[in-house]
Amino acid sequence: MNKQLSKKQRYNYFLVNLLSFASIFLLLGLIVFQLVQTSIYQTVDHDLQRLADDQKFLQHQLMKTERLQGNSPQLGKLETPPPNNFQQQVILWSKDGKILNEAELGSRFYDFQNLKLSTENLRTISSVQTKDSNNRSLQFRSITLPVENQDKVAYIQLLVNTDPIKGTVERFKQILIICMVIFGLLSIALSYFLSKWFMKPILISWKKQQEFVENASHELRTPLTIIQAKLEKLFTKPNHTILEESETIALSLDEVQRLSHLTSDLLLLARSDSNSLTLEKESMKINGFLNTVLLPYQELALAEDKEFIIDLGENHQLFFDKKRIHQLMIILLDNALKYTAPGEKITVFSSIKNNEWLIKISDTGIGIVEDKKSAVFERFYRGEESRNRKTGGYGIGLAIAKWIVEEHRGKIELTDNTPKGTTVIVRFPVK
Repeated sequence: MNKQLSKKQRYNYFLVNLLSFASIFLLLGLIVFQLVQTSIYQTVDHDLQRLADDQKFLQHQLMKTERLQGNSPQLGKLETPPPNNFQQQVILWSKDGKILNEAELGSRFYDFQNLKLSTENLRTISSVQTKDSNNRSLQFRSITLPVENQDKVAYIQLLVNTDPIKGTVERFKQILIICMVIFGLLSIALSYFLSKWFMKPILISWKKQQEFVENASHELRTPLTIIQAKLEKLFTKPNHTILEESETIALSLDEVQRLSHLTSDLLLLARSDSNSLTLEKESMKINGFLNTVLLPYQELALAEDKEFIIDLGENHQLFFDKKRIHQLMIILLDNALKYTAPGEKITVFSSIKNNEWLIKISDTGIGIVEDKKSAVFERFYRGEESRNRKTGGYGIGLAIAKWIVEEHRGKIELTDNTPKGTTVIVRFPVK
């Protein structure tokens, strides 16, 4: 992936993350602000409605005005709490819009001298704004009720001053905005970090793809070059018989066969990367299956003057992909035979222990250096940087083996064999 494309992709990730975080924080802030504001004003409206529904309280207010005018008997006790004199006020209006309880309001009358009577939304709580004698704006929640059977009083208005609430809401809004700004800056930093983090697997995947293509091209080029050279040689001797050129044809066929195996392995790795391969598991007796795989290799080892020992435990019935496990065993056995000399020993051990199917393939060959043991499972790794054909491999067998084991939810590892050589340990969970 070139730098310009990588930069553009990272920028796109950054924008997506930033817009996502900004939208979430903005939506959360609006919801919180709306909920706080609504809940505060709901409390005020609840108190107003309670007073508006309290007939004794309303009658008490009317009688209080008549008493101040000398027309009413002594007032009795209220059963409900009176309004808060600092925040709640009661105004009695005449039909022509004059305030009748000016004396009871006292100094607060100057706060309402610019207030006008509105009869449009009777019995409905609404917001009212007016100005006091100092031209300061005052905010109220108000409900106006009509009064019947009264000569002077036509309407009674209940008001609650909401200036302190408005101040609280404004301070809360300022704090919320500051928090939104802080979280906005954090979202920018987090979006930048996530864009880098999201790009890492893409860059790693792209790098692996490049390495895969380069290595595959290198491995394919050699047999193709050999085949081309052999065919060109045949053209230089058109009069030769097949028997005379049998060696050239045999070498070409060997390379074709190697090329066929290589392309099959490359196809398997490519399909495994795309998760398009699925296991076809079936129930089988493990000892019978292993004997089918191991006996031909035992004969091959004897032919090469190598000792081949088979140690199988109890014959359990297990559930696995026969084709893939067979392929796994061939890869491991091929490696064991390649890296052991005549007179050396190969041991295959199998047992069921602690709910695990344990397979060990040990050899007394050349062994593997400690710091190379994890690298051998990488694709196209063969222990040396030079691409020699000394052992005839392509360095992808153990990568395929690791994929087969992991698809069966197992584990594979390499350890040193005593006194020399390597032991491959494979563990499959037994359900």
